[in-house]
Amino acid sequence: MKTVAALTLAVLAGCGGGGSSTTASSTGAAATTMTGTVAVGNALTGANILVIDSNGNTSTTTSDSTGTYSVSLTGLSAPFFISATDPNGTNTPMYSVVASVPTGAGTSMIANVTTLTTAIAAQLTTDGNPLDLATPSTLSSLVTTATVNASVSKLNTALTSILSANGLSSTSFDPIGTAFTPNQTGADAVIDAVTVSAGSTGGLQLASIASPGTAITLTSSAAAGTALTTPTVQANYLATLLSQLGQCLSGTNSACTSAIDGSYLENGFSSFQTYHDGISANGSTITGVKTLKIYPAGQFPNTNVTLQSALVEILYTSAAGVPNYALTVVQHLANGNWDIIGNQQAYDITISSFVDRSQYLDSADAPYSRFEAGLGISVYTSSASPNPVAMKSASVTGPGLGKTLWLEPRNAAGNDLLSLTNNVLTTAPTGGTTTGANTSLYRWSWQGLTSSNTTYVPPSNAQGHFAASPIDISTVAPFAVYTVTLYDTNGNQIGQPVSVINSTAPLSSAAANNLVWQTLGSDVVNNFLNPNGSLAGTQTAVTLDWSNLVNQQNLAPLLSKVAILTGPGTNVTPNTEIDGWWPGPATFATSGQYAQSVTAGVQQNGVQSCNTACPFNALVAGATRTVEFNSGSGGTTYYTLWHYVD
Repeated sequence: MKTVAALTLAVLAGCGGGGSSTTASSTGAAATTMTGTVAVGNALTGANILVIDSNGNTSTTTSDSTGTYSVSLTGLSAPFFISATDPNGTNTPMYSVVASVPTGAGTSMIANVTTLTTAIAAQLTTDGNPLDLATPSTLSSLVTTATVNASVSKLNTALTSILSANGLSSTSFDPIGTAFTPNQTGADAVIDAVTVSAGSTGGLQLASIASPGTAITLTSSAAAGTALTTPTVQANYLATLLSQLGQCLSGTNSACTSAIDGSYLENGFSSFQTYHDGISANGSTITGVKTLKIYPAGQFPNTNVTLQSALVEILYTSAAGVPNYALTVVQHLANGNWDIIGNQQAYDITISSFVDRSQYLDSADAPYSRFEAGLGISVYTSSASPNPVAMKSASVTGPGLGKTLWLEPRNAAGNDLLSLTNNVLTTAPTGGTTTGANTSLYRWSWQGLTSSNTTYVPPSNAQGHFAASPIDISTVAPFAVYTVTLYDTNGNQIGQPVSVINSTAPLSSAAANNLVWQTLGSDVVNNFLNPNGSLAGTQTAVTLDWSNLVNQQNLAPLLSKVAILTGPGTNVTPNTEIDGWWPGPATFATSGQYAQSVTAGVQQNGVQSCNTACPFNALVAGATRTVEFNSGSGGTTYYTLWHYVD
């Protein structure tokens, strides 16, 4: 685990960073300003930029609409660690480093923050975690002109063919110190061609979108590896499609015919505008696209997509200026154009990676507080979902599971997802059974919060949502495909099984070491998560307050949702779990202090599910209460949970 000082930066880093490969070579005044571009292919607007110097001093700013930032270096001493964070968590944090301040080069110096500079920073560390460099002593020892130049050289070796394809030389390209424009050419096209993601055992890795399964480990001891494969498409291959989609969403129906395929289908929705209501809302503006994976013709998991295709995030900014993305599938038509075909799933089901921090406040369970990681399996049950009304259970098979997982309706109010069963089933349940489990998260990796934690062994009645023991995450390929089958109340299969892609990197609990976490208000802990507290009785609504401050810096990620989950006590009638959600998302507050009221019975989509009053269960003998915080980054969800088991 990282120290608090190192963890402080986990969320502030939003784009990559690297050290300048140019050292002072002439006399004159040293630069007093650091400028650069924050980009993930497209410019990252409103990114929170934090610069830390060798003495722990800091300077902060935000990037503008072009991704450009400028920050004063007055009072700071090199070397520097730079982080850039997307304020709403749409993009993953990125980092950069600078070994020395050049003199005789004017009043400013360049330090870009991109996925490429993130890779450079990771390569300076033994474990591939750029946050190691947040500690001043580590920063001073690891970030030198020699080490940064060596890291740049190693990165360029891996990018040789991709650099060449975009008119750049692997012997001279400087991702940190060379100015560029986010226009999908040159350096920006190189950024578009690669991804930086969490490695299977922590740290980071680099891969080409043409071959995501062939990743390069980003540590100081790892070799440069084989040159990454050059994508078969140009960085701007979807420029025409994005233009057509923008016109379509602005009301030009003829453009919709060109942008959206007549056979479009996504998670059971046949309308792009209905399923992707955020990007389709009035005032939303398309800002770019991020390609996650290219599929050669005939290799997309759903056989309805036979042409060359790609899994992409179409980036946009809402009318309120909040960046977001729509995950979808595009295909390359015979006439040379591209259109949106969707994932061709018949049902509304998503699978993505998660990491959580579970803290138990009762003395009996406190020793088992732990980090966990695995898959979030969302099978929706709300009336707004196109899933069959007759659906009463679902099964899931695929990489990393080692068994068939089963999901049933919850014996609960205030939740619109099927829950994993406590026990592993052998056949589909019948008779409309429900489960008392309250989770759609399958855990395949876990570790204690501290080294003093005792080893956690999942109980026998939790095998339905736990692996028997932590798995080797390296055995699970990126963009793994899972088969989900739906069943009715008689155990009969509904329709055909669907193939669901995990569009996020498979993670182990070691990924938790790269994150920072919110702090729940002590009043909530003392009054609501305490059987002797003033709010221990039934409650219709509860105000939760929390802090995003770490070492007095506003660094933790913004929350996308907040939930309260309450299980009934022994012999309490009705024996029903009552949940409630504040559907979010939170808006950035400079103070780092937040508070929201959570109402019992309100589902994730903000709809009240109770026909009559359904207060949160009292914290009496046999009862449970959980406060759950949700945040996200690049599609991966991070949960911070506080439990009390009476």
